Amino acid sequence: MFELFAFLAIVILGVLLSDTRTRLKRAEKILAETIGKPGAAQGTAKATVAKAKPAADPQSEATTVIAARAAAKDSAPLPALTQKQGQIASAPGGVDARPSPPPAPESKTPATPAKPAPPANLSARFEDLFGKTLPIWAGGITLAIAGVLIVRYAIDLGFFARVFTPGVQVLAGILFGLALVGAAEYAWRNESRVRDLRVAQALSGAGVATLYAAIMVAANIYGLIGPLLAFFALALVTASALALSLRFGPPSALLGLAGGLAAPALVGALEPNVPLLAVYLSLTIGALTGVARMRGWPWLALAALVGGAGWSAWMILLGGAFDTLGSLSIGGYVLLLGIAIPLLAYDGPRAALLRGAAAIVGALQLALLVAYAGFAPLHWGLFALLAAAGQWLAWRESKLAMVPTTSLALSILLIALWPDPTLFWFSLVGLSLASIHALPLLARLWAPPADLRRTLELCALALALPLVAKWQWWDMPDGALALVALVGGLLLATAIARGWRVEGRAADRRFAWLTGTAAALIALALVLTLPVWLAAVAVALVAAALLPFGRMAGDRRIEWIAVGFFGAALVGLIATPRALDELPRLASGTEMASAEAFLRWAALTLGALLFAVRAERRVVLCLGQGFAAALAYGAAAQLLPATLLVLVPALGIGALLLAARRFGLGRVGIGAAILAAIALGWAAMPVAFWAGKAALSLAGVPMLIDGGILAVDELVRRLALPALICAVPLWLQRETLPRWLSVGGMAIAGAIGVVAVHTLYRLGFAALVGDDFVATGIAQRLVWETLLIGLGWLLWRRGITIGAQVLVIAGTAHALVYGLVLHNPLWAQQAVGGWPLVNLLAPLFLLPWFGLRLAGKMVSPASARLDRGIQLLTMLLIATFARASLRQLFHGSLLVEAGVAPAENILRSLLILLLAIGFLLWGIRQHHRDWRLASLLLMLGAVGKVFVFDASGLEGLLRIGSFVALGFSLIGIGWLYSRQLRAAGPPPEIDEPGIGGA
Repeated sequence: MFELFAFLAIVILGVLLSDTRTRLKRAEKILAETIGKPGAAQGTAKATVAKAKPAADPQSEATTVIAARAAAKDSAPLPALTQKQGQIASAPGGVDARPSPPPAPESKTPATPAKPAPPANLSARFEDLFGKTLPIWAGGITLAIAGVLIVRYAIDLGFFARVFTPGVQVLAGILFGLALVGAAEYAWRNESRVRDLRVAQALSGAGVATLYAAIMVAANIYGLIGPLLAFFALALVTASALALSLRFGPPSALLGLAGGLAAPALVGALEPNVPLLAVYLSLTIGALTGVARMRGWPWLALAALVGGAGWSAWMILLGGAFDTLGSLSIGGYVLLLGIAIPLLAYDGPRAALLRGAAAIVGALQLALLVAYAGFAPLHWGLFALLAAAGQWLAWRESKLAMVPTTSLALSILLIALWPDPTLFWFSLVGLSLASIHALPLLARLWAPPADLRRTLELCALALALPLVAKWQWWDMPDGALALVALVGGLLLATAIARGWRVEGRAADRRFAWLTGTAAALIALALVLTLPVWLAAVAVALVAAALLPFGRMAGDRRIEWIAVGFFGAALVGLIATPRALDELPRLASGTEMASAEAFLRWAALTLGALLFAVRAERRVVLCLGQGFAAALAYGAAAQLLPATLLVLVPALGIGALLLAARRFGLGRVGIGAAILAAIALGWAAMPVAFWAGKAALSLAGVPMLIDGGILAVDELVRRLALPALICAVPLWLQRETLPRWLSVGGMAIAGAIGVVAVHTLYRLGFAALVGDDFVATGIAQRLVWETLLIGLGWLLWRRGITIGAQVLVIAGTAHALVYGLVLHNPLWAQQAVGGWPLVNLLAPLFLLPWFGLRLAGKMVSPASARLDRGIQLLTMLLIATFARASLRQLFHGSLLVEAGVAPAENILRSLLILLLAIGFLLWGIRQHHRDWRLASLLLMLGAVGKVFVFDASGLEGLLRIGSFVALGFSLIGIGWLYSRQLRAAGPPPEIDEPGIGGA
């Protein structure tokens, strides 16, 4: 027991030290203000006159005055003390009861201002604190401890026991405490002699502590009085301490706070009935908060409420008295602490925060009471009463808005945690709490200022209705749960209707929140009512309804909400078990149509189409177009087999391109692009397979088509027909569509068509002629190249320049690369025919020459470099054709057979000489220096061959003939150069300038 009082003494000492420091700061502030006032000069002059007296000290007088004023502020309710402190004496005694004389008339001569008193330094403050202030408080605490020690001394040594009985000893302690209180009263009444109010405060605090100790010793040690009597005695001491605090200040109040809250525990009164304890605590805390409000001590009221909250938590968690009277007592006590007392105790800038905190703590404690007491109707009623009180507080003061918010959250949590409720009580409690929270929210939802919190609370309440109902009644029928969801939706619809005519509603996000939440509840009700396979359709219907509702409301945010619901419908479409059957049909079609699947996809298609037509934002329009096209394809996939499904994207593209003439490309472009992507997906496999074989053919590997994915029916369905169906509207709309679109679309369609036609041609040629690459390779390539170049020539004649150029260049390049580079019969096994001159060599070399000439004519105007390149390739083609023809004359169809006959060798030299002469004559006639230079190169080659190879490899007449032919050829060429050019004069050269004649 001694340790407890020692601890309390230390705590009280700390509080008193803090209070003393605050008083000193306040005195210094008032002193500084007094010196700085205009009348300070006069007061300083009076102080100077008084300084001439031997015992006068102006600074100590001023300090005494300031201290008296500070004390008067704390004891304002007592007029006697206020009157004493308001009479300042002029004698060196400090305080005089006589009234102050009237002020002297103001002198016309201005008084000389005196220097202000220097501020107290650290040493002066230290001396004042530890020499003047602390000893008084320490003395009071020492006297309180002395009272405790008197009783303990009597117990330990038995000194008083030999003289006094235990009752007399306790009575002595009580008398000692009363004597200390009487001494405090004497010190207060004779303040002029004591000159320090803290003496009275210390004595009164020591007296109250001694009385507490005497009563506890009488009850707990000697057993002289029972717990109930001790309980009332302590209550009487607490009331006395509070009354003394009105006269003597905080020390008595602190002791009353500590003793009043600790009394039930100190006398062992934890087991008594809860109602009595609740009444006692209510009266004690009410008295403490009343004293706190009268004296302006908010810390006292806060401490009292914190202690009271601790007692209420103990009564709920450990008390266990949950009968009717006990529950009513605890509930009333919590309501008093959470609602009534904070309204009376707190006043000031932070009053709303403290009141809100008290109400929230009260709501939490009543929630604990409901949970611990088994969710009985009585406890639900108490909680509902506190919830209603919280609504009243929020209505009365807007700063307490968090109180009903917390109450709503606790209501939802408690109802969710209610174990095994009956339907009647669950419905009654749920509807009661919902009404308590919903009706005030509806009443003030649109009242200024705009507050999103109220809207969110109402939305949370509406959403909680079906969720909590399903959580508590897991086997609740879907129809009943849908009805509960509709009730929540109706609640939000009422809020929407009340705010429909509110000014500025279109820019108020509260309306969008209400609309989105109500739509979610309606969608939930539809999903619960309709069959499961129609869940996505139900959500899509809500999304479709939100779009015109947003336009009608003038709130563009609702359009995004509608987009969100449509996204949820898409998730419902592909996230259900039926999607496992429906999604694979997008790539393979179906052999058996499904009406339910078609209805699901078609309904969402119509919803997306509505967004594509009626949306206001451009991005939503584009999203609607894209999803409408994709979903329409998905709907078709639920009905059609793959042979027909593959044509749906192309048909859709054609229809949308034709519709672009009336509605504009912006209304159909995204949909056409989505369908084009789907069509390309169908074409991707055969095109990739063909591209792989084409890439290998560039390495010399024969491109053999063996069916499979490149079978005729696959090519027609996947490539040929879609390309044709897309190309026709592109061609018809070429004048109205953007050039990039028409050209790019035609290029893609043309490329896919060329792949299809090429593959079909290869399959057809192999079927008619055979697939022997050696025997039919040249013929197969010649026919294909002739088709390309010929079609390009026809397009050129019709004025379609771009298409013509592409085809001619492609055919010519194919002829040069595959016919003359990769599979040239001079070094590759390619049959050219057995007849001399009447074989495939002429078209093999003539067709690329014709393609080069035609490509040169298509370029207008043709550049000199392009023409020179064509001339050089022409010379190369002629020379190669001559050599291949000579080789065919000796070796037949396959030119790669080994060996060279002597006659063939002589004819090679002769052929080179003839080509040199021919090039020279053509160059002279056409005034092409390149031809003449090529002639000279051929002649040099012939000379080198004759002297290097023929001279060593030939014998007899063949060697002689070779040299004779070379000699006459050289003479003839020289004669032509000298004679023909001299006779014609310097002709105009068409080759590059700066190159002289030969």
